[in-house]
Amino acid sequence: MIKGGTENQLGDFIRGRFLFIRSYCQGRNLDPEATMAAIKEEALRITESPERKEFLENRVFGGAILSSVVLPDWLDGVFLRAMTRVLQGDEGSLFTNSSKISCISFEAGRFNAHRQADTVFRILFSNKRPEEWLKSTFGILYTKCYGDKAARFLKVDEVGHRQYRITMNNRNLEKAGPMDCSTVIGYIFGSLEKLSAANPVVTHDTCGVRPGAASEDCIFNVTWQ
Repeated sequence: MIKGGTENQLGDFIRGRFLFIRSYCQGRNLDPEATMAAIKEEALRITESPERKEFLENRVFGGAILSSVVLPDWLDGVFLRAMTRVLQGDEGSLFTNSSKISCISFEAGRFNAHRQADTVFRILFSNKRPEEWLKSTFGILYTKCYGDKAARFLKVDEVGHRQYRITMNNRNLEKAGPMDCSTVIGYIFGSLEKLSAANPVVTHDTCGVRPGAASEDCIFNVTWQ
């Protein structure tokens, strides 16, 4: 553990961030190496701790990230902020509360869902109906990414035909924030796409990690036709 926080099985999720950046650059004729260098520079700039700077320099940007590796949760928060600022700049919103409104963090989550459904978590998606995936598999993936302590607060409730409410509380995690919530929206949306759900919509109007939030819970409403 590097200077506090919690550690979870984030290896493949962070690998996915790197792959998303390369995919994003290829689709827009950007230099992936120069873009990655800019993201590294931004990540180091917004990281104050010398120990964390060294971790980023040597373990994250200077070495290979294995899918099974355990990493501190603050790392994903820093990565998301740096990635968004470099790729998106001052254009558009830094986060979203709906799958109908895209942003970098949303697309990164969506990309990981598509990729993991075909690779490392294929068995968790194979032959699953959207209802089954939400009720069982989502909790497994959430625990890998957010840890056992946060998973105790996770609830998935069926509120109608093809209508679900997902409640979570991530306030004690250092990476918690609107950008992270945007990746959750993207991951759920992308997973439903892979599961052939028709016209999925994911909204997030109650966000417990925003400043001044009335509730500590984050609530995601999920529907499809």
